[in-house]
Amino acid sequence: MPEFKMISSEGIRKLHTKDLLTAVKITCDYDGDLFADDRHIMSCLNYSRADNTRKLLEYGITSYVNQRNQCWNYRYTDSTKNVENYYVNPHHYSWGGDHKIDFTIKEYPESDQDHMFTSLAGVMEFVRQTVEDSPFQHDMDADIYVKLFGASLIYFAYGDWRSEGEPEIFALGKEGHKAKYGAKHYMQKRYDKLQAKFGGYTLIPAASQSPGLYKAGDVIVLETAIDDLDRDELYLICKVETTGEKPEFTIQSLKDYKVRAKVLSSMITFPKIGVNN
Repeated sequence: MPEFKMISSEGIRKLHTKDLLTAVKITCDYDGDLFADDRHIMSCLNYSRADNTRKLLEYGITSYVNQRNQCWNYRYTDSTKNVENYYVNPHHYSWGGDHKIDFTIKEYPESDQDHMFTSLAGVMEFVRQTVEDSPFQHDMDADIYVKLFGASLIYFAYGDWRSEGEPEIFALGKEGHKAKYGAKHYMQKRYDKLQAKFGGYTLIPAASQSPGLYKAGDVIVLETAIDDLDRDELYLICKVETTGEKPEFTIQSLKDYKVRAKVLSSMITFPKIGVNN
């Protein structure tokens, strides 16, 4: 098995994992460069998004935009290898005389003390039990911090973790601004403040994935020639419209985000999987 090493602004660090996908996610969280023995796998600072996407495909890693937070994420191209796990280790501390608990949820373990869960519902149950077992009295809105750490942060308010089941993810938007994503009750609080102060905001459930082979967030290549588009480039599906007889996809180039086009499913395909191990 290869030994993974990451170089970032914090220096050189050996990654204590044998899993390539975990190594990739850690490296991206620290904006670093990833090496497997003497092979340079990826570089967050020195390679373009398109270059990193191609290099990771060579090792069986697919890049995509997570529709929950609109940020880049990674999975094994072979779907049978993907397991959705969450890891969390509560941090208890005192601040200004108040006892607080911080729950930072990650998609990979960082220590032997981490607790593993296969769903966010399981994580929220763990949060409830940990708070219940605490010997201190807590202000649930001010003393308990719950966040999912990845390419971006998803925050959870008391209303999001106090109930059973999977927390709902909502999008906070305003015309001309990039939407912000978070758990329902946390985003409701943000919406109330911003709407009262500035106006013009909307709060809606995050879009669910559309049916079909190709989905928003997928990286594809062109199957057929299209005017003004380079067939050798990688493209991101940024929007899917299903109002017509056939789904229509808005794609943009990973090399130049200003290059956009609308295509049908017959015009696109997934990039070929690499063969490096």
